[in-house]
Amino acid sequence: MNLILCIHNHQPVGNMNFILEEAYTRAYLPFFEVLKDFQDVTINLHFSGFLFSWLLENKPEYIALLKTLKERGQIEIVTGGMYEPILSLLSREDAAGQITMHADLMEEVFGDRPQGLWLAERVYEPHIPLVLNEAGISHTLVDDNHFKAVGLTEDDLYGYFTTEHEGHKLFIFPGLEFLRYAIPFKPLEAIDGYLRGIEQKQGDLAVFGDDGEKFGLWPGTYQSVYEEGWLKAFFSYLTTNKDWLKTVTFSEYLSSKPAKGLVYLDCQSYKEMGEWSLPPILSREYGACISSRTGSGERSLLKGGYFKHFLVKYPESNDMHKKMLSVTKKASRNQEAKRDVFMAQCNDSYWHGVFGGLYLPHLRASVYRHLIEAEKRLEPDRAFVVASMEDINMDGEDEAILNNKALKACFLLKEGGVLYELDHKETSTNIMATLTRRYEGYHDKIKAASVGEAADGTKTIHDVILAKEAGLDRYLHYDWYRRASLIDHVMAQDVTWDAFYRSTYVEPGDFIKERYAASVKNGKKSVSLSMKREGHFWKGGEAIHLSIEKTVRLNAEESALYVDYLIEGEVRESFLLGVEFNFSFLGTGGERYMEIGPERLPLTVKGIFRPSGRVFFYDPYQRIEPAIEFDEPLSIWTFPVEVVSLSETGFERNYQSTMCMPIWEVDLAAGPRSIRMKLQVNGIGSNNHLQ
Repeated sequence: MNLILCIHNHQPVGNMNFILEEAYTRAYLPFFEVLKDFQDVTINLHFSGFLFSWLLENKPEYIALLKTLKERGQIEIVTGGMYEPILSLLSREDAAGQITMHADLMEEVFGDRPQGLWLAERVYEPHIPLVLNEAGISHTLVDDNHFKAVGLTEDDLYGYFTTEHEGHKLFIFPGLEFLRYAIPFKPLEAIDGYLRGIEQKQGDLAVFGDDGEKFGLWPGTYQSVYEEGWLKAFFSYLTTNKDWLKTVTFSEYLSSKPAKGLVYLDCQSYKEMGEWSLPPILSREYGACISSRTGSGERSLLKGGYFKHFLVKYPESNDMHKKMLSVTKKASRNQEAKRDVFMAQCNDSYWHGVFGGLYLPHLRASVYRHLIEAEKRLEPDRAFVVASMEDINMDGEDEAILNNKALKACFLLKEGGVLYELDHKETSTNIMATLTRRYEGYHDKIKAASVGEAADGTKTIHDVILAKEAGLDRYLHYDWYRRASLIDHVMAQDVTWDAFYRSTYVEPGDFIKERYAASVKNGKKSVSLSMKREGHFWKGGEAIHLSIEKTVRLNAEESALYVDYLIEGEVRESFLLGVEFNFSFLGTGGERYMEIGPERLPLTVKGIFRPSGRVFFYDPYQRIEPAIEFDEPLSIWTFPVEVVSLSETGFERNYQSTMCMPIWEVDLAAGPRSIRMKLQVNGIGSNNHLQ
């Protein structure tokens, strides 16, 4: 009988150096230090391109060890997309380009060109054989879940299959769920019993494929895998039992055994991904339904969600994805810009499950940084300014864009005319890359989570329920609108800061999430966007006419937006107008701060601050200084936007942005009200104008 072991090592583009160092020390290095002493054990190995490039630059002795193992025949290199994209989210051209770039690097370092591919997150769609075949790939690995979903049973899966799309053939290996959950968590006796059971059923092959980080980096696994010797014992077991159980590479097995038959798979990933991609309430119900089904047949036929639904579930993910699709079309003839696009295609930032993913600000910032860098490479060298309207996010309705050499501002017209992206090009930073506070199905588990306990290494990250701090349920507040900037709040005089912070108040205005009519004007030195909503002030069931018009101007040689408001209507009682801004920074500590008037404050400050004509932010880490100036001193409401999310180490509180809202008291009895403000964005150490 044969056993294929495939180890996938990955770190996302933009991850911090200390995280890579920890992963190297606790997982990547000790794994191969153990493996080198067991020359009869063979594995298949994949490194994502960002991680491998870091290893090439920082750990040459490690690369030398891998080369030695490769020369011994102990490892076979598996390729993938260079920066670990979800291939089905890309154009065919980009998918082929990513695979070619990674395969070129592997061939350069190890001498052979890989024929097998690690499919990121095992996200499979029926056209994947065409994509891979065009890139020179002959085989890949997915989960047994993919096969069971189309009617196969586990007893059918002890081998590999062939499939095709439009005549492009691909060999597919099914990774077995039992092994994915057992290695390295269960006792060797359980694994031995499972493998012997396959042999007794005349099965010829068992396949394991999963993350290398589970061998030391996942909670509790360094102790169990290395200090307590699980991995050494496992390799000893394989060596001792090599008379009936042989570890082989994908290519060895392909060259010696025929396919079990033809199969056609539908849109699938691993089972947990089907849960995570569903809307939160259905995600919770699906998880409970799976847990209540003991029969493997029942469970395999319960299909979860579809990976691309993450783009619907999280509009912030869709924003990045559609920006990427737009930029990559323009970058086809610019290799440097295309590489930046490829780096922005790293999958982690586009979804969320048991890993932080989308919820991690530094990963979203990395996507935007590379997309902005790519756009800058494609722009003219001279000063310019342009306003346009186009359907950026592919929802069927136009967004508005103001763009010059310093800033790019994008407005969502159908949801309040809000500013949802503001790219500061000098620093390649989208300072509006925040996240909405939303309900997640796992929030119901937070009160049951243990605080400060360490996992013992016998449970997978799917089973561990830990919290990084006590009282996280105090931060479970959910927004009823999307976090952005230039959000127009029409509020009653008696609204409180606390109710606003908790999103528990009722707003008499109907401007949030509603459509604004819009038009743009282009001039040689200045452009403008006018947005207007004929809305209402609701009182006692009566809809009183109220209109808000806001005009945003961008000059050719300034890094600033000028914003004018005109409020008109038949409302005869005073009300509060709050214009909400959300500034996204990568954290709140260190030398970061905000100033409201003369007061220097931390980004986490909460409350209402005395009238001021200016709010200023300082972030030396992104080298950026946003500031808002008003035409009169105003009270400022502020708080940190924090979410409670799940990561591989437990529930955690994540800062997303600092909400800052100037408040005007509006009384239309004397006629229309005009308001003016300026949003200036400077790079630290630069002047206010373009050079």
